[in-house]
Amino acid sequence: MSDLTQDQAHSLSKFLGNITEHTELEALALVTNEGLRLAFSCIPDYDVDPDLFSSLSAVVMQSGHDAIDSLGYNNLLEVVLRGSNAFIILSGAGRFFLMGASRKIEDLGKIVTVFRYYAGEIGSRYPIQ
Repeated sequence: MSDLTQDQAHSLSKFLGNITEHTELEALALVTNEGLRLAFSCIPDYDVDPDLFSSLSAVVMQSGHDAIDSLGYNNLLEVVLRGSNAFIILSGAGRFFLMGASRKIEDLGKIVTVFRYYAGEIGSRYPIQ
């Protein structure tokens, strides 16, 4: 996992496990702010290229950062992309971001809450350097 120690990688793995315990996501990834996928999991029938998904998510996050900065706001927390039958949530987590996807629109509020908590925890332990 990038320049992480084994202990750091294990700690991040525990966070991801906790997220999957508290949500019914169909896909979950931990990605560097540059778009490098560090971890990815999805349900068997979720057909997506993890590298493409991670890199496109990084582009969306960078666009979000640019938009926030140009408006004079600080610290992009999350981006939610919602279609009629699915959503993707991207949450800044220090030098990483979390990406989650689901077709269960009714779970969006709960997943946003869980992501906010764990993104904050990860961000405090792995701040942008």
